[in-house]
Amino acid sequence: MTSEELELYIDLDNKIKNRIVQIGHALKGVNGDVIRKFVPKFKEFCMYEYDKPDFIENTQQDEILHLGLDYDVCNGWLCDFNKSLLTMTDVQINKIVEYDRTEKEAKRKQQEAIEKARQERKKQLAEKAEYEQYLRLKQKYEVGK
Repeated sequence: MTSEELELYIDLDNKIKNRIVQIGHALKGVNGDVIRKFVPKFKEFCMYEYDKPDFIENTQQDEILHLGLDYDVCNGWLCDFNKSLLTMTDVQINKIVEYDRTEKEAKRKQQEAIEKARQERKKQLAEKAEYEQYLRLKQKYEVGK
């Protein structure tokens, strides 16, 4: 292997690493179910009790990049990154993020409506209890006359 070829591989490796970081930042906090709608066979991350060899693992002809890192805290950590994410454009990544945002907004509005209905029921029950107390006091007062 010549030094030029080696430089090309190193450059390509750096581009892939930078793209993984960029996509990771863009998809941070996005629900995995949303990503699965756009990217088939998406896996978020897994923890294993053993170390995963990364270079050999990544040479397999599968759809996942296995980014193996070893931390003493969790006895080996593995992040699986779907290779098809690397080929997606920024527009496609932004569609995933926007879809997740609208899903979260719809869920938030639904929760607000449920909470508002709950508060309304609570208010009605309190008013009913107050009115019943009023009727008891009124009856007690009228009987006492």
